[in-house]
Amino acid sequence: MLEFWLPMALLFIAATITAIATRRKRDRCLKYFNREPVMILMQTGKWLWGNFVAYSNAMELVFENPVKDENGIRKASYVLYTPEVDGIKKIIQPPPEAGTKAYERWKKEIKRIANPSLHRRLKRWIWNIFNTLRDAISQSLSMVIGSMKRATPLGKVSGADKRAGEIGDTLLDTIPNAYEPVLEKYLSKQVVVEILEDGKVVEFTGLLQEYSGKYLLLRNVPYTPELDVGRKLPDRFDIIFPRSNALVRHCTVN
Repeated sequence: MLEFWLPMALLFIAATITAIATRRKRDRCLKYFNREPVMILMQTGKWLWGNFVAYSNAMELVFENPVKDENGIRKASYVLYTPEVDGIKKIIQPPPEAGTKAYERWKKEIKRIANPSLHRRLKRWIWNIFNTLRDAISQSLSMVIGSMKRATPLGKVSGADKRAGEIGDTLLDTIPNAYEPVLEKYLSKQVVVEILEDGKVVEFTGLLQEYSGKYLLLRNVPYTPELDVGRKLPDRFDIIFPRSNALVRHCTVN
């Protein structure tokens, strides 16, 4: 009985880990803005703003001071689902107010990103090695599962090998796997990003902190949004660009 229940228990544990990992999965660019105030510009020209919450398949903006709409309803949040997320032009986050402790921390963070420590470079190197060996790891998991199937009564359970393979693939997919040699070379450097706006190519210059399969994250970007929020906005922002409409074109020099 142990030969049957032990593999089944392992599959159950792996499935549980997969469910938790999938639920907590966040895009590695979006997670930097999580729980922070942002403004989102849609492709339609509409602006949305609130405290940003990233989910695996949606986004939420939580309003700090909900007001009643024309129907007398106080809406506390705004949810963007997958089709709508694809219509985002950019997500911008203003830096903390100058002269505050938060602003000093923000400046130190920008400096740290521009001058990554040995630990950060080593961690990045390890992740890149893992992603390079991703296919080999997937094949190894399949071999282990196949051996388990032949060596135990688990092989008699209908669909067990298929389910085990799905678990292995899902676990690998929860780990960020976007890797591009050029963008890796440009990380922590000042770059120029080109995006298409109203049929014209517009350039944005900033510090490339991170990229994923869907987004580019630039820090300390000179930008003046055409938006009236009832107060003066700063002239620099941290910005996330969807890669469907943006690309890194140049690296700059001082």
